[in-house]
Amino acid sequence: MAVKRGRVLGAAMHTPPYHLFLPRLPSGVASQIANTLAAAGRPVSGVIGETNTVAELVSVWAERTGSKSSSLMKMRMYRLKELTHPVATSGVARQGGPDERHLLIEWFERFDAEVASDRPGEEAAIAVERRLAAGELWLWWDGGRSVSVAGHSAAAAGVARVGPAYTPPEYRCQGYGTAVTASATHAALHAGAEHVALYTDLANPVSNSIYQTIGYVADHDAEDTRLIPNS
Repeated sequence: MAVKRGRVLGAAMHTPPYHLFLPRLPSGVASQIANTLAAAGRPVSGVIGETNTVAELVSVWAERTGSKSSSLMKMRMYRLKELTHPVATSGVARQGGPDERHLLIEWFERFDAEVASDRPGEEAAIAVERRLAAGELWLWWDGGRSVSVAGHSAAAAGVARVGPAYTPPEYRCQGYGTAVTASATHAALHAGAEHVALYTDLANPVSNSIYQTIGYVADHDAEDTRLIPNS
């Protein structure tokens, strides 16, 4: 947290082993956070957040610790303006349950492999168990089988996040991913979220276009960066 004359200017969130998370911060605040963490000797393996804020912290962190950095993923955050459900997709949404546990674990593992991220995170089985228990996973069901999945988080300060969203290759280009994302978004709103956001990989032009068709608009660009200690 950065404070000036008793007024909070900005804050970061860090739950090891996950990367440090930074929201959009005023110029200079990320530098203060980097200096505070370095002075405290806190190990930070990476940072994720708004692009300019991340760049500022990474620069100061390198000066203080001699660390190098490597970009893992460039992203764009979208926020929901007004939800529009697709009307041309066959099938229905259903909440994920224990019967889908093994399928969902497989899909989470395939999703992680596709995004090729080596940042720390939950194992697929643990993530699936946690999110099934919380009722946060939605499946699109068509022709007697599950064809796509999307999750949503519980709202924090009124904001819920949608993700992950995954459709196996054999079911893509049929509107399933868009439809199940709309359903997960609706579920988050119904559960009390005032705002809903999601992140996309900027290297994936499809995901950056389909979410706009159901009411999401671009908010800001973000980056996930690994911090590599000087050996």
